[in-house]
Amino acid sequence: MLPECLDTEIVVSPSDMLKTYRAQYPVKPMQREPNNSDETIQIKMADGMHEFPCAPASVERFPCITSMPTTSKIAETSRYLWVIRPEDFPIALEACPWGQALEGKCIKHSNLTGGKQAHSGGELWFFEKDKIIVNANSGRYGASSNEEFCVIVDSLRKSGYHVASMGFDIDNASVPNSVLLGAPSWEAPI
Repeated sequence: MLPECLDTEIVVSPSDMLKTYRAQYPVKPMQREPNNSDETIQIKMADGMHEFPCAPASVERFPCITSMPTTSKIAETSRYLWVIRPEDFPIALEACPWGQALEGKCIKHSNLTGGKQAHSGGELWFFEKDKIIVNANSGRYGASSNEEFCVIVDSLRKSGYHVASMGFDIDNASVPNSVLLGAPSWEAPI
């Protein structure tokens, strides 16, 4: 898959920026079994899957949120799932029309992989065309530590995004936060 870029002069995609991460953190199988068989059906580009776009992202193609994802209910709005696969970095709206036809009425991270191995996964929201809010919340492929997740966040920053990380729970360092706690802390591109 080729990344969707507004600026054709950009030659380094977010997926390219993850080469060091992929070398350091190998692929892993799903960390839990699917609840039903359609959770491992592979979503296709024609169904709403995209390669993670270069910054700045097209706001027409990747709608921005209007409220910060500070509660579970607000977080459902315009939430994208992402997965780092060995060869690419696909994303899709969790509540895309294709996913609404599934038993669970939305896609899972395993729909982005077809049930195959991946390096990591999580959720993200486009705030502005060059600002994203991101977490490592995936029951199947989530980062195992905040240190691992920081490598992913830095890769996104290197690809031109301002990134607000939701981080990990301060009481349980192995659990990623699933909502934004307080005002976002924007880390500038590097």
